[in-house]
Amino acid sequence: MRVCNRFTEDKNLHFLSDPEDPFCQCGKKKSCHEPQYHQNDDPSEPWSVKTHTSKSPTNAYGEIEFVGAAGWGQGQQKLRKYVRVDYETDPKTLMDLIQKQWNLGQPKLLISVTGGGINFPLNSNLKDVFRKGLIEAARSTDAWIITGGFNSGVMKYVGEAVRDYASIVVIGISTWGELDQQEALTRGKCNKLPSSPVIYQMDQKERLGQLRLDPNHTHFILVDDGTTGKLGTAIKLRSVLEKQISEQNVTRESDDKLNIPTVCVVVEGGVHTIWTVKEAVKNGTPCLIIDGSGRAADILAYAFDNHSKYFSTDIKRKTGERLRAKFGNRAQGLQNMIEECIKEPSLINVYKLDAGHGVSTDIDVAILHALLKAKKGNCIDQLHLAMVWNRVDVAETKIFTVENNLMMANLNNSMRYAIEHDLPNFLELFIENGVSMKAYLTEEELTTLYRRITKTSRLYCMLEENKKTDGEYNVTLWMIGQIIQQLTMDTYKPLYLSNKKRFNQEYPLTAVSEKEVLHESDNSDHCGCSSRLFAILNHNSQKSEEQQSGAQFHPIRELFLYAILLNRREIARKLWERIDEPIAAALTASKMLKAMAGKEFDQDQEKSMIEHADIYENLAIEVLKECYNQGEDRTNDMMERKMPNWGQATCLDMAFQAKNKKFIAQSAIQNLLKEIWMGGISDENNYWKLWLYMFCPPMMALCVQFRENKYRKECQQYAETVNEHHQMIVRVDNGGGPPVTETVGEHGDSDVDYRDSGQHLSFLLRMVLFYTAPVIKFRLYVLAHLAFLFLFSFIILTEFSEEQVRWKEWLLIAWVGTLCLEEFRQIAQNDSISWINRFNHWFNDLWNKADLATLLLFWIGETLRTIPGMIGPARIFLALDLMGFFMRLLQSFSVSARLGPKLIMIARMMKDLLFFACILAVFLISYGITSQAIMFPNVTDPLSLFKGIFYKSYFQMYGELFRDDIQPEECTLDSPCPEYPWMGIILLGIYMMLSNILLLNLLIAMFRYVLLMDGYLTAEHIHDAE
Repeated sequence: MRVCNRFTEDKNLHFLSDPEDPFCQCGKKKSCHEPQYHQNDDPSEPWSVKTHTSKSPTNAYGEIEFVGAAGWGQGQQKLRKYVRVDYETDPKTLMDLIQKQWNLGQPKLLISVTGGGINFPLNSNLKDVFRKGLIEAARSTDAWIITGGFNSGVMKYVGEAVRDYASIVVIGISTWGELDQQEALTRGKCNKLPSSPVIYQMDQKERLGQLRLDPNHTHFILVDDGTTGKLGTAIKLRSVLEKQISEQNVTRESDDKLNIPTVCVVVEGGVHTIWTVKEAVKNGTPCLIIDGSGRAADILAYAFDNHSKYFSTDIKRKTGERLRAKFGNRAQGLQNMIEECIKEPSLINVYKLDAGHGVSTDIDVAILHALLKAKKGNCIDQLHLAMVWNRVDVAETKIFTVENNLMMANLNNSMRYAIEHDLPNFLELFIENGVSMKAYLTEEELTTLYRRITKTSRLYCMLEENKKTDGEYNVTLWMIGQIIQQLTMDTYKPLYLSNKKRFNQEYPLTAVSEKEVLHESDNSDHCGCSSRLFAILNHNSQKSEEQQSGAQFHPIRELFLYAILLNRREIARKLWERIDEPIAAALTASKMLKAMAGKEFDQDQEKSMIEHADIYENLAIEVLKECYNQGEDRTNDMMERKMPNWGQATCLDMAFQAKNKKFIAQSAIQNLLKEIWMGGISDENNYWKLWLYMFCPPMMALCVQFRENKYRKECQQYAETVNEHHQMIVRVDNGGGPPVTETVGEHGDSDVDYRDSGQHLSFLLRMVLFYTAPVIKFRLYVLAHLAFLFLFSFIILTEFSEEQVRWKEWLLIAWVGTLCLEEFRQIAQNDSISWINRFNHWFNDLWNKADLATLLLFWIGETLRTIPGMIGPARIFLALDLMGFFMRLLQSFSVSARLGPKLIMIARMMKDLLFFACILAVFLISYGITSQAIMFPNVTDPLSLFKGIFYKSYFQMYGELFRDDIQPEECTLDSPCPEYPWMGIILLGIYMMLSNILLLNLLIAMFRYVLLMDGYLTAEHIHDAE
């Protein structure tokens, strides 16, 4: 800030001032000067800022609360930051204040709004267009807006425009000497600083010659030169600060040194406005003149609209006349400034705000077009600006034009920027305009993308968890392949793990700018041949490797996986739409996203990943339905086919691994599963008659129909022996190739397929097809399990004693041994690569855990049986084990369409029952202890305590009241009388009411809620039951 250090009386204001307290030429009264500054050794010396003022630490900073402004008292007004600075403050110091103290970061565009400082009328339609355009420009580009900061003129219009958008940064650079209510913001001899935040009254009348701050600006820089009431003090500092901001890089991580673009928007205005436009043009800042807003803006628009003939016609004279009409004697100097601006037509743009002729385009587009026009001829910089602003509409209309003729091969860095900053619309724009993804996304470029991921991403954390050494490391595609395999399943074989030498290369992290690429493209005929030849040779070697593994490096697919690993929805969706195998891609994405969600600690990120996974499950369902409508057989083949480009996995495997229940529930998948379940047996057979055919092979041979289309090779030899009346085999020459066999029916109909007739299969092949069908094997397994339960029950009931083990028990032991071998077979034949993963996959199944428990109980019981005197405990273990084997029978019900859902309902109810048991335990224990303490105090026997607290309380819920213990007829030493039986009756009544009526009905309500939520019970069912 500045302080006047030499009081010099202003004789011109002598008639307005108190003789005891005159005005100084700085504009302040003598009493507002420090006492040491009251004396002036040379009063005749002209007062100036340079000689009569000195710098001093600022005494005005902090936060402002605007009282009486629109929205005040309703929670809409937020505190605004402000600071008073010297007019010669270093702009770098101000930048440190803005970025570090105010934490405003870095803008991507600077919009400097200048114009009329006093209130002027603006047509409501034009004001609305200006407001919407300014907001859209600021919001879409993360721009800062800079104005004069006062609540008048164009500054007030800007404040009203941004009032409802708290995220937009609007900085007011105001003159301290013009500011009203200075005493509310400062501390000094005359005034003391109020408590923070300071209160700034908006509902009181302004002082003459002073202006109020606009409450809708977010930050204020109040420029002080030691004077009061003098205009224009802040213009110079504002200019140098804007220049300092414009010299910053537009993005800190940008490869190209592209500075923050700045545009000057001119609305109405006077003398200072024309001077500001001249200075802006001089500094190379493009200006947008709002025609129709009045005064200076209209004159500038008129002169520039006719700039091509300004000096050759009477346009110059008419411009001078308009200047004299508005600004009087200063017209000549202003006209010279306008002529300097006209010499730079690329920096002046006019926007027509004439409501009578309509609005040609949005003002936000006009602002951005002005910036692009200033960089005319440098299409790459123009494109980079459009990408920084994320304005694909500007790129489409202003950059990707026939006149520009952009070379798609020169957009490598632009493609990388679009991918890294999640700009899906730009990526789509590049592809639609001819960018070759195959030429751009090489293995080296993909590695570079992975190496530049942010440290906050889940992928980075997973790479950190997987690293084998401490310190820095370079990400390779081999590492990414390991991550993909972890997120899918260990049988998934990513392309990146097919060749360690090829995909484990540590490419140098390079970033070639667009300008360098353009420069190299001019010399491609001289030095590009060797690099292209090397690329061709390298591609050929990679192609041979891909042919061996079956997978290929597809740029769209690899970029899609990149987007999924970083959970980028929009860009992943647009890439998915271009993938050749959409169902496989969607299911893989769903599995990976769910796996990443399970590793995420941030709940918001976890929820986002789950939602993203559900989106791809729904997309897979939509594509599946469309394919199923086009052809059932081809859809089934697609679901069962191993896909080399997706880890040699099938769509069914991926859906089951991802637990995509909605996808599996689709008719197409259910029909396919039914087909797999029936095996070679046709589904036209009666379901119950198959039970009979199982025990009568002759009837099976005559009555069962088979579906031989899955066994074409086995059945072809039988088809050739059928009577010629039904079928004729014709050998056709295939043009020098091997002969082709064609099947022709009796009437020449080649579509007739007699392999579904069930008449030309041998008895042996029918036996094989019938008894190897999953449905028949399952039924045989159920029958065998029932026989096992019968044998086990017979032994434990009648023949389990200390005598010698009989042959039936040996048979039972051998049978259980085969069950152990079966569990080992399930582990060994799992598709997982490592034995640990096989065991984990097996153990994660609930029924396998039950199998393990029953087998352990059996062998414990049999071991105890061999120990003399332990036949009782052995019988207990085996009896409990038999109960477990009976419960194991429930798994057989899960395949039933009627019983299976009931098992799911029971399982989910059991979870609720556990929580209910915790609530019930509170009532049970509290009642048990209370009743025991009142009626039977001072009991030390642990068994008696347990019986009194838990045993009786638990069974009283089911109606066993133990009234003989509460009100006995006779009392003995072993069975003493209770001390307060009447109290026990009261407690029992309350306990029964709470447990039987309240809690048990709560349990019923919980079960009904589960049924309703799972869809097994509807409101109609409940109404019918009631």
